[in-house]
Order: sequence, then structure tokens, then C-alpha cells
Amino acid sequence: MTFPTELGSNEWMMIWGAVVALLAVIIMWRVSRYDLAGAAFDSAWQVARGKRSAESPTALEEKYNEIAREASVTGKARRAAGTVIGHFAAKVLNLVAMLMLLGGAGLIALGYFWR
Repeated sequence: MTFPTELGSNEWMMIWGAVVALLAVIIMWRVSRYDLAGAAFDSAWQVARGKRSAESPTALEEKYNEIAREASVTGKARRAAGTVIGHFAAKVLNLVAMLMLLGGAGLIALGYFWR
């Protein structure tokens, strides 16, 4: 069996599609820590399994504790605003990552089926 020594446009489309999809997955992984909806789901799941304890607080409790640790009311407000802004930025970046994932899958399919 012989292997081609040069990559054609189909192979390059599939490679770039995989790179775009991998980048999308990395973006989704990195922004998930700022998403409050994901934190709420994780917290509910932790409570439902009975894994919540004083030593292992839920994700929402950790976010609340970060805000509560601020010394002043201004610091607490700034931390809360940062948490909310981070949540909405995470939602936007998650949407962008989903579109990138769809585009990467489209490139892979186009490279595979287009002859």
C-alpha cells in the first residue's frame, strides 16, 4: 500500500476543520468556569448525589464565598458585577465556539465528501 506524499485540498480541509473544532472545544472548556447556569447545574447535581458537605461546597457556594470574602461593600459589588459580566461573556463565547464547532464539522464533511 502506498501513501501519497502530498496532501490535497480535501485533506487540508479536514485538517483545518479538526483544528477549528479543537479550538472550539478548548474555548468551551475555558469559559465554562464563568457560566453561572453551568455552576447551578453542577451544584444541583452535587446536592442530588449527596456529595455536598462543609468541606466540599457547591460551585454556586464557591462563587458566593468569593463575593462574601471581599472586605468592603464596594469590593463585593465589584466582584458581583465581574461575576455577572463574566457569565454573559461566557455565554457569547460559548455561542461563538458552537458556531466554530459547526464550521469545523462542516469543513471535515466537505473535505471528506467533495471529490
